[in-house]
Amino acid sequence: MPPESVSSPSLYFQADALKAQRLRHARLFATGLLLVMALIYLLCLRYEHAAPALGYVAAFAEAAMIGGLADWFAVTALFRYPLGVPIPHTAIIPKNKNRIADNLGSFIETHFLQPEQLLTRIDAFNPARRLAIWLARPGAKRELTDQAAHFFTFVLGTLDDARLAAIARDLVLKSVALADFGGSAAMLIQLLRQDNRHQQILDGVLRELLAQLESPKTQAYLAGLIAKEFDVLRWVALDEAGGRYLARKLVSAALLEIDHALVQPDHPLRTTFDRQLGELADNLQNDAAMRQKLENWRDALLASPALHEKLDGLWGTLLASLQQDLTGENSQIRSRVGAAIKQLGLRLHEDRAFGEWLNQQLRDFASRSLVRYRSEIGRFIADQLKAWDDKVLVERLELNVGIDLQFIRVNGTLVGGLIGLLIYSARHGLGF
Repeated sequence: MPPESVSSPSLYFQADALKAQRLRHARLFATGLLLVMALIYLLCLRYEHAAPALGYVAAFAEAAMIGGLADWFAVTALFRYPLGVPIPHTAIIPKNKNRIADNLGSFIETHFLQPEQLLTRIDAFNPARRLAIWLARPGAKRELTDQAAHFFTFVLGTLDDARLAAIARDLVLKSVALADFGGSAAMLIQLLRQDNRHQQILDGVLRELLAQLESPKTQAYLAGLIAKEFDVLRWVALDEAGGRYLARKLVSAALLEIDHALVQPDHPLRTTFDRQLGELADNLQNDAAMRQKLENWRDALLASPALHEKLDGLWGTLLASLQQDLTGENSQIRSRVGAAIKQLGLRLHEDRAFGEWLNQQLRDFASRSLVRYRSEIGRFIADQLKAWDDKVLVERLELNVGIDLQFIRVNGTLVGGLIGLLIYSARHGLGF
């Protein structure tokens, strides 16, 4: 039977069409055998007076017809009313679909979804060893990396949506709205002070200041500024010379003081810096006026349209950047994924304890998941069967078990004929 002639074609794939064809042939064979027995029986009745031995053949054919018809009735009664007549206890499967579905779901849950059986299969399969062998294949790393890249590309394409961008923006804004800038800044300052890192920061600032003051360009700039402040020196043409002189004196004094601050842990500049940072941290945490100013600044920032536009654009920029990296020749994401896969393969191959740990994690996960969801799986199977249309259910069952049922009809015909022949032979042998 070609696929287009199969009933409900949307339900079948090519394999189902082949099953439907085999079922039709088996049904035709069983029905044809029954008709052959009926024809033989009629011929025997017609010519039995001319050849008494035909009585044995007639007995075989008669019993075969009875056996074939009985099995036809039994097989048909499973799926539908025989000849359309609503005989009690027929069309068993459609009429008891819900009960069958519940029993099947319960049966699978009880006998197939047991943790002990699943764990035995996992132990026999040894996932860690299988994974190590697979990763050792040539090209496995590239293949898995490509699959991961395809997956990431799909995810990025899914995330490229204005609604998701709005959700991400709102989450950022809510996080900022809930943030305690004053407390966080105070905590950061305290952490810096505890590890004395604020003095290291001051060292860096002082060294940079030292380098700038030693620069001839900076000294010339300072000289010019000082010369402008001494207008009286212009009358005697000493403004530039005086400016340079005073600049050198100021720079020398500043350099000397900075040198002292760099080598003296208790220099007044350091102690003043430490004290002022401590006061700032205390004010950030406890000064209501300062905290209110920070909150006002935060609220103004959150209400800024520019910030909203920047966050909206940032989502698209981030996705585009990741997408560009995935498709580039020197992709950092691909490189890192490939390195992680290689490291995993090497560790699985060399570290037996890691492999055992991975297997144990899989066992624990599978066991917990099965215990948690097996009743849902059973109910899902039952609900799926209950949701099927009666005709669809019958068609699917017949496709998968109908061929064997047709051979039951064939066996019933032949076995019935043999039993009829034995009874007929025994009756004649005993003289009845």
